[in-house]
Amino acid sequence: MALMGHALRHQTLVPVISCILLAAAVQAFALEPYETGIASWYGEPFHGNLTANGEVYDMYAISAAHQELPFGTIVRVTNLDTRMTVDVRINDRGPFVKNRIIDLSYAAAVEIDMIGPGTALVTLEILYMPEVPECLYNRLPDVSHYRIQVGAFADELRAQAVADRLAAHGLIPGKELSEEGLHRVFARMVPKEALDESLALLDSLGFSSVLIRGETENGGVPAELPPSN
Repeated sequence: MALMGHALRHQTLVPVISCILLAAAVQAFALEPYETGIASWYGEPFHGNLTANGEVYDMYAISAAHQELPFGTIVRVTNLDTRMTVDVRINDRGPFVKNRIIDLSYAAAVEIDMIGPGTALVTLEILYMPEVPECLYNRLPDVSHYRIQVGAFADELRAQAVADRLAAHGLIPGKELSEEGLHRVFARMVPKEALDESLALLDSLGFSSVLIRGETENGGVPAELPPSN
């Protein structure tokens, strides 16, 4: 009863959740089902914990967890029993129960009347998918661009020469000063689909031992992969 009372106090906030406004702004078009299967929902004890993309999970906000869709994707969820729909923003990973395709927040589950049953047969339709996933953690493989560090140099002039060489071969160079006073040089904003090609190019230039990090357009905490051999 306490939980329901809390939900009722928050129900006026549900229609103004940002993901609903974003989905409403998308022009109407013929949607094709992306996936059909069983949906579940989650609330306590996850309320207040960090989601997989680094946000704080709020069970009274409209959101959802999916195993594969990029963070920030807006999905229309239709309960095939009630025909009720809700537009959710993916900000978490799951569900990790066999034969379930999406985990809704408590508020989202209320919108399609599945709190009582706990699960429902649903159809998912994609309304919006970001080019770069919205991830505060910036973790691989949750990003679609990479930063490839090719070296760290005590000599700033040598570091600049390497950066210029990268630019001459069509890569986007970057430099940063480490806490140890070393000038790190990297190729930045390498698209996921160009990663192998870029690594091959760097190898041909003599940079065979590199460090690969995830990168988003607005920065974030890089996630490191083992050095390439």
